[in-house]
Amino acid sequence: MITVQEALSQGTQAITQHKLSATPLLDASLLLCKSTGLRREELYSRSQRTIPLATYASYTALIEQRCGGEPVAYLLGEREFYGRSFKVSPAVLIPRSDSEALVEAALEKIDSSAKVLDLCCGSGCIGITLAKERSLEAITLSDISAEALLVAKENNDRLLGGSARLIEGHLFEPLQGEKFSLIVTNPPYLTATWYNGCSNEVKREPSLALLGGEEDGLALIREIVRKVPLYLEDGGSLLIECDWRQHEVVLNLLEERGFSALESYSDLAPLRRVVGGTYRV
Repeated sequence: MITVQEALSQGTQAITQHKLSATPLLDASLLLCKSTGLRREELYSRSQRTIPLATYASYTALIEQRCGGEPVAYLLGEREFYGRSFKVSPAVLIPRSDSEALVEAALEKIDSSAKVLDLCCGSGCIGITLAKERSLEAITLSDISAEALLVAKENNDRLLGGSARLIEGHLFEPLQGEKFSLIVTNPPYLTATWYNGCSNEVKREPSLALLGGEEDGLALIREIVRKVPLYLEDGGSLLIECDWRQHEVVLNLLEERGFSALESYSDLAPLRRVVGGTYRV
């Protein structure tokens, strides 16, 4: 039999040896919690507790997958975002704290009466967070991936009681004739060069949600900016997450399309990662 402390030490050492994580102890702790059902603090208060063989086998299997490059969030099946736990799977991008800047910017612009669209929603973490924070009466989550929308549905059902509307399709194609007071989007925007330079762990995430197209990664963002005025109420706002190296170009795209009150917002780094503006007919 092996103790909690011994299992944690073994897992941490294995992850450390593979040099794929800056937080090997945290990774091992989270995977041990998943296997044993213990809370993180209990890993220490019950460190001499023995682990059943079946539980230990489950834990070592998770450690092996982590050492093989599988992201912790996919192994856990969840990731925290803006203080809430969201279901994730390899069908969606893993929510990142960088995207909380998009949430903060959006919260400044809406109250409960806002009609909001989360375009390219993935897990739905951004739109669902806005709905929770502002008790939104109308929130739409849209994505081209049916598999991603299955994950968003689980989060919608658990966190919003199923009140959000889920739409499958390419950008605005399934939304003809609709208008929103705010559209938020974290679309694919990586260039092929940036993507090739990403870690193998990042490459476990869906490339469909990462690669933006064209040499500068902005093909999809250009399409969004070009089409979005038809789907905004008069005085409605658009907020886009992009790479900090793209934010000036995206601001120019918005200005050229007739947007006003242009703004950019920083993440915690701080890097300019969110760009937005208002459209008036």
